[in-house]
Amino acid sequence: MKAKTILITLFLFATHFLLGQNISTIEKELHSTFQRIDYWSSEGRDHKNFYDSLSSANTKFENLLVRYTSSYPETLHHDFKSLKKIGLIMTTSEDGKFRVYSWDSWTGGSMHFFKNVYQYETPDRKIHSKAVENQGEGDPGRYYYQINDVISENKKYYLAQSKAILSSGMSYHAITIFSIDNGQLNDKAQLIKTQSGIKNQLGYEVDLTSSSNRQYEGKDYEIEYDQKNKIISIPLIQADSKVTTKKIRYQFKGKYFEKI
Repeated sequence: MKAKTILITLFLFATHFLLGQNISTIEKELHSTFQRIDYWSSEGRDHKNFYDSLSSANTKFENLLVRYTSSYPETLHHDFKSLKKIGLIMTTSEDGKFRVYSWDSWTGGSMHFFKNVYQYETPDRKIHSKAVENQGEGDPGRYYYQINDVISENKKYYLAQSKAILSSGMSYHAITIFSIDNGQLNDKAQLIKTQSGIKNQLGYEVDLTSSSNRQYEGKDYEIEYDQKNKIISIPLIQADSKVTTKKIRYQFKGKYFEKI
């Protein structure tokens, strides 16, 4: 009996060691691949075909990230510290079952083009991931920086906050609802009740280059989410693009987020 216990302990230790080695190897390879994006977006710009090389570096990293995050469940909970230090943005839901990886492809100018990979766990405990396609030519994409959870009628929903950088003074902010339905990530889930119907997203554009915002020095134009009271707050922006200190608020009322 004692020998059997020792064998089980050794097996668990070996398994833990191998997983640790595995995730360490994965992170190193991803880090090395991600660094090529940085190279071609900086020193490599002097090369004749740098743009093609930069695009290729982004594609290679994206494919590698999807492959590893869909094949190795432990990646969903790994912190990838070395990648975050060089620009990878990661945000994970409160329940740890939905994560978005975002990064600047550096293929734009003052308008930044972001790439994203969604990773999620289905009820059967399987891990999936997929690259996100931008919505048509000219769409710069966005980066995700916060995901909160809410339960409506016994179903889990995710509130994902994101930001698109349209120029040095213009940005687009959004909070989008996600859910996991029938083993698939649903990015069109609806949970926000407005005058025009039940919506999937709240979004607004901030234009700090507008003459109406020349004296504006605040930082209160970001989306705010009160986790305790389940309140989404977005700034009131006037027709002339002026950002005000007033807020438009939507509170979760048990089934939907409703304006208060």
